[in-house]
Amino acid sequence: MESTKTLTTHAYDLDWNRHVTSRTYERFCYAARMELVSKLGYPLKKMLAEGMKWVPQIYQIRFLSQQFQDAELDVKTKFTQDNDSVLHFIQVVVDKNLKPVCEIKSTAILIDSTQKIVQFPLNHTSDSDLLLRENLLIRKHQPGIQTLTHEMYIPFSDMNCFWNLSGEAIWKFFEEGRFLFFQKVVDLEFIQKIDTTTFFMGGEIEILELPEPGSRIKVSSWIDSIDKIRFFFRQDITDLQGKLFARMRDEQLFVGLSTSRPKRVPAEFIERTKEYIRPKETNLEESKII
Repeated sequence: MESTKTLTTHAYDLDWNRHVTSRTYERFCYAARMELVSKLGYPLKKMLAEGMKWVPQIYQIRFLSQQFQDAELDVKTKFTQDNDSVLHFIQVVVDKNLKPVCEIKSTAILIDSTQKIVQFPLNHTSDSDLLLRENLLIRKHQPGIQTLTHEMYIPFSDMNCFWNLSGEAIWKFFEEGRFLFFQKVVDLEFIQKIDTTTFFMGGEIEILELPEPGSRIKVSSWIDSIDKIRFFFRQDITDLQGKLFARMRDEQLFVGLSTSRPKRVPAEFIERTKEYIRPKETNLEESKII
């Protein structure tokens, strides 16, 4: 099943880089998902009245073109489900010239009031067309990898209409963790000195369980690998006892401040962050997701 939804960006969608924030695209895509499931007999009012919950699970994200306020964007959505009734969405956001702005592949489940997964009236799709956990590139944390960990409180105000956390809220915790990592390790003065910043190009998120609003979590961050003009950043969200809720691996592109063009990783960056770079000798086979 396919659909198209048109939305417009606003001044309040801009982030500190003066571009539309990544979470705005997820918000747009979420609106398109809700519209699509409504057409299949599950409008939002019905889901809420019957005590259902929307639970996000996996994201695969790519950002392709920066946007500013008043951009009219189309969200094109393809939708199917697998044999376990997990919902799979392939979404492309395009501008008025049909230039791709971002791509978001995601999965979610709809749970009824008895905690059973709702099955939609759709044909099942073969595994080759699905976003599967076993195909993600997120290596699990291994002993010997030094992380920078911050404790956070989950505000009740992050709770959505289903009385749980949205995927966007999880994105925000990872984003906050990135800021805290770089504030501690790579400060603004250092960025200006090496004439280098980084752009968030995309990544993968796996949500194993949604943490509860009003609880406290830990966000642990480290660098998974560095490759010429980019590095891959890893984060885990856990409770205070270490139970894993979600994990992310994102791609950061090195960009010159003065040129606004990609550049090779500065040696000073490696030196400054070396304590938090995954050691090459880490057993990659053991670090695969089970």
